[in-house]
Amino acid sequence: MFSNQKTTWMGMALFFSAISVQAQTKLPLASFENNKGSWSEVAKVWADPLQPGHELQSEGKGSILLNAPTKKKPGTDIITTEKFGDAEVTLVYMMAPGSNSGLYLQGQYEIQLLDSWAKTEVKAGDNGGIYERWDESKPDGQKGYQGYAPRINASKAPGVWQTLNVKFKAPRFSASGEKIENARVMSATLNGVTIHEDVELFGPTRGALDGGEVAAGPIRIQGDHGAIAIQSLEVKPYDTPAPVFGEISYQVFPGSYRELPVESTLVPSSSGKIANFDEFVAGLTSVSLSKFEGKISVKKAGNYTFRMSVPNGMGAIQIGNATEAVQLRDGMITAEKTLAAGETSYVIWVSKPADWTAQGFQLAASSDGMWDETYSTPAGAGFRASDPILVDPTQTPILRSFIELPDGKKISHGISVASNAGANFSYDINSSQVLRVWRGGFLNATPMWNSRGNGMSVPIGIVSELSDGSSLLRNADGSATTKEWQTQGYQVLGNGGVRFSTKSKDGLELKDQIQGKADGKGIDRSLELSGNSTPLMIRVAPGKVLNEVSDNLYWIEDAGIFLQVAGQKPQVGADGILLPITTTLSYSILF
Repeated sequence: MFSNQKTTWMGMALFFSAISVQAQTKLPLASFENNKGSWSEVAKVWADPLQPGHELQSEGKGSILLNAPTKKKPGTDIITTEKFGDAEVTLVYMMAPGSNSGLYLQGQYEIQLLDSWAKTEVKAGDNGGIYERWDESKPDGQKGYQGYAPRINASKAPGVWQTLNVKFKAPRFSASGEKIENARVMSATLNGVTIHEDVELFGPTRGALDGGEVAAGPIRIQGDHGAIAIQSLEVKPYDTPAPVFGEISYQVFPGSYRELPVESTLVPSSSGKIANFDEFVAGLTSVSLSKFEGKISVKKAGNYTFRMSVPNGMGAIQIGNATEAVQLRDGMITAEKTLAAGETSYVIWVSKPADWTAQGFQLAASSDGMWDETYSTPAGAGFRASDPILVDPTQTPILRSFIELPDGKKISHGISVASNAGANFSYDINSSQVLRVWRGGFLNATPMWNSRGNGMSVPIGIVSELSDGSSLLRNADGSATTKEWQTQGYQVLGNGGVRFSTKSKDGLELKDQIQGKADGKGIDRSLELSGNSTPLMIRVAPGKVLNEVSDNLYWIEDAGIFLQVAGQKPQVGADGILLPITTTLSYSILF
């Protein structure tokens, strides 16, 4: 069963830096070879996450890639005809319940795609893991090695769209073809959560394409292990070389300067040439002003951003146009420039207007499709921040704190609750709203307890935001009621369960019980409204795209969650999904 009760496509705010112009390659099915018939392009796809059938349902023809293996059309891996080197790969995909697939970078290194829903411990073979390498000559139990589990299980439920973003650096080879540098996963995020950082890949993972490691290779999607749908697969090549600062001339002027003086009045105490900024030594232990100048070699025309900062001091950077006004600034100093290929002049000023102990300054550059490049690092830059303060849910399963919502709104009377199975939620006592649900970890209380603290706790894992703390109860038309409520406290039920009580000034009483599911797949909520005879509504989640996937189960597509409710029909309201209530209501959120 699949019915789209109401679908509204809303504009998405896309945030780009001023330099985000690099072309991306979006890969339709025609970009792949080796399709033996199990892969097609469809308009819609969905699944019931509670039905273990390894199947995805679909309808229509469109742009979604669907692998639906059958006995007549067994699943096959598909391989791009185009080859890629360094790249950022973004995959939006949906797993069938219990299904298995994989994203092979260059056909050699597999990022596992798996239904890992609600697992509390994950391994290299779970969703987002970097799969093991394999050696048949080793004893049983030792054949697999050098696999990397994701830091945290950031997987969503099967039947929900998930996003994997991988920044990949290809292996390097000498002119004679010898590998001189291993491939690396510079970063990988799953559903917005970092799961890998700077992981060195010492060789191909199990099941890699024949031929071994290469400077440029295809993308391969595993199709012989089960059903998977791909909403989009985009590849952005990282083929922009970093600008190079050539030989650097410098001059050092004694004195304390917070504004640039007339240069003709300056008398240098020392001058010279250096190959890179980290070779620079001012030669003075007191206040000074230093000038650096030379040429930047730009290999590829484009938009570049240069950033510098001077510990305990001030700086200025001028690239290209020598007629631009330059002034010393403290903090982060940014210069955004559109540069043609070739050489361009630069001048950098570094002022230490007071006695200081740190040598040097920070200078870095970035551009779309370019690995960030650092040219200079001040002494002492390796300062290590304090360790995070993580809340252990076995010791502290419930925590009162301030809660900050994505729009910056602060909830003053928040309570967060963990369950043994990992289904966590936060609740606003003032509005009787479930603010958010998540899985992965519990809370990072560093903002709350480190140093003076600000009272905030932060969820750890993949978070689904449900409410902004607005009124729970609505009138029949979806508008907020004007009732005033006063909390009566809450009762801890154990293992992720809490019962909240609140009363209105006109005599209504609300009992609100929330319990984490024993299998970790969501939360159950039961509401009892005493003294009421008027049909009301409650807002259960944001969303505009509500799809019924089976009896009593609805997929809120744009919220990435499922709503399970019997005996009531959810509605799409002006600001989210609504359910009717007069005296009682029970429902579940699966995420």
